[in-house]
Amino acid sequence: MTEIGAGIHRIEAEVGGRPLYLFLFLGEQKLLLDAGCSTTVEASILPYLAALGLGPRDLDVLLVTHPDLDHQGGVHALAAANPSLTVACGTLDRDLVSDPELILERRYLAYVAAHGIGYDEDTSRWMREMCGEAREVDRVFAGGETIELAHGWDLSVFHVPGHSPGHLAVQDSRTGALFSGDCIQGSVYLGLDGTPKLCPTYTDVDPYLETIERVRTLAPSELHGCHWPAARGSEVEAFLEESRAYVEHLDELVRACLLEADSGLTLRELIACVNGRLPRPWEPDVAAELVYSLNGHVERLVGVGAAQAERDEDDLTVYRSVASSPGSAA
Repeated sequence: MTEIGAGIHRIEAEVGGRPLYLFLFLGEQKLLLDAGCSTTVEASILPYLAALGLGPRDLDVLLVTHPDLDHQGGVHALAAANPSLTVACGTLDRDLVSDPELILERRYLAYVAAHGIGYDEDTSRWMREMCGEAREVDRVFAGGETIELAHGWDLSVFHVPGHSPGHLAVQDSRTGALFSGDCIQGSVYLGLDGTPKLCPTYTDVDPYLETIERVRTLAPSELHGCHWPAARGSEVEAFLEESRAYVEHLDELVRACLLEADSGLTLRELIACVNGRLPRPWEPDVAAELVYSLNGHVERLVGVGAAQAERDEDDLTVYRSVASSPGSAA
């Protein structure tokens, strides 16, 4: 049992060799933050509840921070075990949280048509299984709302996009701790064994940077993400700075790779170029996950006129630097 504060529990699970933390708030109203994968419910959530003398019907609200298989995959199973459960998420993420097929189409396979980058059949099958079955969301939050857990105990809801358009975080009124989901990702996801397992996977650069600054202004006493060790005191600022510095470094690498490629680069080629310049290059299967952030960086450059995109003979998008344009590295 891991009680990180009065009435606040951290349920420790696993996904892909990485830690997965779900947070349980036990007030007069009982709220679970995130549902894990489809298999997490039986493997971790129900046993934890049982150890507290609770069952799924004791939960009142399931708040999903964002649509990823390790955050919404258990929604259907929990709702099936408790028909009165209120399932909630961010307004802009409602469609994907409600429908796993849309997560595959718009999130995990979003780069196939323009870039020929996706997952193999076995991985796609596993991802679909971990996403669970469809379950409509009952309530949405845009940010700025308050969830009352008990008299004198609230959660403030914040809209913190960048990893997903509608990503949510909540701040505990009693302790000032912020429960951030995946909205801020440092520079690496570490595995249960302490070794690097995954690169940051934000998708929209400017909203992600704005989220880092938004969290800084909230001045949380503690920062509890779903895949990272808890940060407390000065560790919070250090993690925010690590996250910001990683984004700026990746942006520099993207610009450099494009400037040096006279004939332009496909997104796959850009990934290879950037990965080769990282202090610790990723193995090919992990390097492929750079697609999320690097697509965001290069499309950002296109948006400010520092790069241009066109289709090649294979109908893939090719990016070229426009060195003289505003916002370019020149």
